[in-house]
Amino acid sequence: MEKAVFKYRGFTLAELLMAVWVTSIILAAVATLSFALGSANDSSDNTSDIYSRIRYTTVRMSELLRSSKLVCANSGSGVAIWRADDSGDNQINPGEIIYFEAITGNLNLVSFKAAGITASFVLTLSDISNGQARAWLEANCQVDSVTLINNCSNVSFTVDQSPPFTKQLNIFFTVNQNGIARNYQISGKLRCFADYLLNSSGQIDPVDDDN
Repeated sequence: MEKAVFKYRGFTLAELLMAVWVTSIILAAVATLSFALGSANDSSDNTSDIYSRIRYTTVRMSELLRSSKLVCANSGSGVAIWRADDSGDNQINPGEIIYFEAITGNLNLVSFKAAGITASFVLTLSDISNGQARAWLEANCQVDSVTLINNCSNVSFTVDQSPPFTKQLNIFFTVNQNGIARNYQISGKLRCFADYLLNSSGQIDPVDDDN
């Protein structure tokens, strides 16, 4: 009886090279797709974070301006705002002033905490306007700075009228989103404008202790 003869045949070099080439194409396609999905996810996260910060800043600024007394000064790169008369003395005290400022590529909200006799110190509109009050606050109070929008540029502040007669504040800035520079604007209005405290020179008269 004749035995069956089995012949074993391996892959040729050409077939192996073809298999390697096809596998390489498939792996490259998978890697490209994975990278694209990762980049899209990063881009989406970045855009979501920016929009979140802009929404928060818009709400925060609107709430602050709604109850603020006066916009005290505007340097173009920052504004000083008398947010409320907590002491009820019709004067600007250290803990009542806040600043929206452009600081090293960020838009920050800066406030101050004063204690003791410092808390009742009176800040004049003139000193706030010329920057002396800001230096005094830095030296004598606890500074609290919150970054509202980071990595922004071209930050500028405009008003409808020069302080202290300002009723509307606009903040302009640019944010780089996925390699594209996009411009934004946030606006807010004062609702509790304390113009009745201003004299003919646009200043707040000091409190007379004899009254």
